[in-house]
Amino acid sequence: MAWVDGMGDAMADRAGVWGPQRRLRNSVPHLAGESTGSFANRLAHAHGLELGAFLDRVGTGRQPVNPRLPSLAELYVNRAALDNLAVLSGRTPHQLQLALPNLQERFLLSGDDAARWQWPFEAREGHVVRCCDLCAGARGVDEAAWLLWPDQWRVCLRHRRFTDDHRGQGPSVIRLDGLEEVVRAHTERLRLERRFGTAGTELFADGFQVVARWWARMPSMWSWTQRAWQVGLEAQELRTAPLVIYPEAIQLAREMLRYEQRAENTRAVRAAWVEEVQQLMAGWGLEEVDGWSELVQWLDHHSSPAPASSAAGRRRRRELAVGHSQLAGPSGSLRERSCME
Repeated sequence: MAWVDGMGDAMADRAGVWGPQRRLRNSVPHLAGESTGSFANRLAHAHGLELGAFLDRVGTGRQPVNPRLPSLAELYVNRAALDNLAVLSGRTPHQLQLALPNLQERFLLSGDDAARWQWPFEAREGHVVRCCDLCAGARGVDEAAWLLWPDQWRVCLRHRRFTDDHRGQGPSVIRLDGLEEVVRAHTERLRLERRFGTAGTELFADGFQVVARWWARMPSMWSWTQRAWQVGLEAQELRTAPLVIYPEAIQLAREMLRYEQRAENTRAVRAAWVEEVQQLMAGWGLEEVDGWSELVQWLDHHSSPAPASSAAGRRRRRELAVGHSQLAGPSGSLRERSCME
């Protein structure tokens, strides 16, 4: 037990009734966007405590604590437990809410005076994804840490790392040093989103969802298999898809942007665009995949491309067709932001 005032178990007993009065002796750095469970787990370990013993000082739990839960699910607290967690960590509740997304007001458990916490099986929004090990290390974190992320995977461009919500066999942090085309694809995606704002994000989401469908029908395409093997992944394992299809997804997003920028959308223009994309697919090695249905479905949602609109500064903003906005969400994962059901 590592309480600042040194009162030991007696103070711990009082903490369960009145809440902790002082912070724990050792503070831990926070990571922006970290899951609450990950932060609590690290704070517990910094004081030689099991997570369950630490959470006894935060409040009363409704579900048993599994030592693996910080990497499998997320911790939610009510306001009284948030106050206790803030005291223990040496921060204010507001500081914790700024750093840990699931401590924001809309995620707090319904209030009562008693401090309590819960471990739902899944995060209410987003996914619990492994943090880049080098990003964590730069903040002084020397154990596995987990972030809340809209998708089940993420790319750290600074350190060229790919991480996801995978909990099984295989590497948990994947180095992209040998996959320059994936690094370039991520860079281009960020450029697309900076230039075209929300529309850029949604176009990449569309391209990604379409190519993901093609991967599901032909995961053994040679270039995809090579990329998977190069980083020690199984070629047909589901977790490999976001990584290996990234270059093709951004290329298709560019073709979608090119279609959106055309002044007309006649039947001939649509047919020509589909043929051009099918030629691109053949160049990738997907000539045996019939991608016509996905392409036509996407065109049906973009039959009346909206003109680009000017905005402050040099950035160009674009709104996509009405059909897209009716089917795609304004935020969330790539699946939610895509018009491809």
